[in-house]
Amino acid sequence: MMETLTDRVTRYLLRRIRRLSVLDLYQHAAVAGLLDELASDADSSAGPTLISRWTPTVELMHLLSLGNQGKQILSRRLGHADRHRDSLAEAWQSQQASAAPVREARMSSTSSLVSSSACDTELERQTSPEREALAVLREHLPLPKAAPVAVALLIARAVGSHPGGWEALRAILRRPDPFIVMRIPVQGFQRHCGRSLEDGLITPSWMKLDELVRLAGICDYGDRRSGKLRKRIKTIAGSEVHKVSDRALGRALSDAINSEPPPPILLVDQTNQDLPDIIMHAADLVLETHGLDHTLLAELFQICCGLAPKQSLELMRQKGLTLNHLHLDDLALIVRPGRSNAEIISAFEALQEDRASDLEGGDAEGSAGRSKGSSVPEWRSGAKPEEKRKGTGAAPVEVIRPQLGDAEAVLRVETLSGYGEASDWAANLKLDLDLWRHGLLDWSELSSRLLLSGPPGTGKTTFAKALCNTLQVPLLATSVARWLEASYLGDVLKSINAVFSVASEHRPAILFIDEIDNLGSRAFADSRGHKGHDDYWSSLINRVLELIDGAAKTEGVIIVAATNLPEKLDPALLRSGRLERHVQIPRPDIDALTGILAHHLGADLTKVIETAPKQGKPDVTLVDDKLEQEATNSSGEKSPMNAKASGGRRITA
Repeated sequence: MMETLTDRVTRYLLRRIRRLSVLDLYQHAAVAGLLDELASDADSSAGPTLISRWTPTVELMHLLSLGNQGKQILSRRLGHADRHRDSLAEAWQSQQASAAPVREARMSSTSSLVSSSACDTELERQTSPEREALAVLREHLPLPKAAPVAVALLIARAVGSHPGGWEALRAILRRPDPFIVMRIPVQGFQRHCGRSLEDGLITPSWMKLDELVRLAGICDYGDRRSGKLRKRIKTIAGSEVHKVSDRALGRALSDAINSEPPPPILLVDQTNQDLPDIIMHAADLVLETHGLDHTLLAELFQICCGLAPKQSLELMRQKGLTLNHLHLDDLALIVRPGRSNAEIISAFEALQEDRASDLEGGDAEGSAGRSKGSSVPEWRSGAKPEEKRKGTGAAPVEVIRPQLGDAEAVLRVETLSGYGEASDWAANLKLDLDLWRHGLLDWSELSSRLLLSGPPGTGKTTFAKALCNTLQVPLLATSVARWLEASYLGDVLKSINAVFSVASEHRPAILFIDEIDNLGSRAFADSRGHKGHDDYWSSLINRVLELIDGAAKTEGVIIVAATNLPEKLDPALLRSGRLERHVQIPRPDIDALTGILAHHLGADLTKVIETAPKQGKPDVTLVDDKLEQEATNSSGEKSPMNAKASGGRRITA
């Protein structure tokens, strides 16, 4: 049977996963005193290099000489218990390089660390005992993790389904600066794809991921494996591009392509939303595939757990298991060696029921693509256009996600009336936010702190919701009254800290603090009518001031506070760097009321006006006749009070 392109890419990616596993095993063995990493200088055409090779220690050779007893001791030393291996697991662990001269790992002499690359973990030794020792050591390789294997299988499908074939793909991939779009609608794919890139599991090189747009990268993994020579690549998450204007996005792409040397650009999209036209026209290669299915899961169970795929497929079909709710974090947590396919599928089934009940109970989180076990907030992933809210546990704050900016009847600052300076502030912030995303403006240069004051009912909360949609960032709504529900000082401070922590996790985001006047002012001891408790309130105000200062230094947190009584605020809250911009919102005038009615009535405004009563010129004669009739029916002469009530009109016969 002829090997397909999908099979070739799958084999290549799984081999890279195994090589990294071998490298980790060798390093673990070195820490346990079973291997030595020897380095020596060598000259090459590229200049001085360091050659690194793994050599079994005397202790390892002694353990191997003890037969089965030594192998059991070796297993305990490495922390891997013996596990059942079927034919696939045996094939996984026996993927050896063909007998060849010793392969040497080279690194630049500028690095102070000596390590092997992922391609140089299969070091063959000149002597037979050394080769045998390394082969025995590799028998203790753990089975691969589910998340990177799932990423490999999905990428292999996307590559294999490309209509151009391998030759067309290779021509594009060999360019120094390809722009590649990868669209795979699986929750969590963006982040785990970034992890695989940084670990060298997809490309022959270890990658350093740079964000094309600030805070819009595909991974927050960091350089976990230090000392690696990495190639730089510009990345952007598909779930983030809708928050950036086409002009700003085009500028960022242009700057990257025109830099020297131009880096590769990769957009990874896990949503089903349409990407901007500028992306699709500029991309050199678009790789797409559908999400998880039963066949892919059965293959995953086979590779990661050694389970027979036919049994897994049959069991999934019997259970009627649907997969659209699954996150890659779910696979990492549930698909683990030692579990049967029945246990794994039952866990997926229970997870499906839990998330279905969440949706029925009004929890929109399941449809937003965020799993309960996810370690990173995923409010951006696959979000539907309607407004979504989610509680955040102990923190007294509510997360409101933005509606799509181009949807009809979406509440935006641009559509509001009567906000004056606040609308101008929001428009300027939107422009500055785009510049900040692309590194053209420092966060300290943005006006990102606003205090709204005005009588009740003037729309301060409405402005915050509209700002959320205008900026296309989440709104975190809280109030001082909710902070104070805990009563005891320590618990209140914990609540306040939790609110600002949630804001930092969701950045860029808007933190809306309502009823901020409830904090009172340290300048007036009796401002709250609680003499003798000044230390309590001073502690609260001081902590809020510290957190606002910290938020000012933390990029991406916009603070909007609201109050009906600005005169009650502590003056320190209004100083530079805090709520320095104060906008008073008056009651709406005629023009503002007209705009408000136009917004809420929309297309019905014309019909409402048409149905209004027609008011012509009043007939004075009819009015006089009516008054004369009333005067005739009354008895006696008018009293002074009655004359005054009739407006002083003189009634004549």
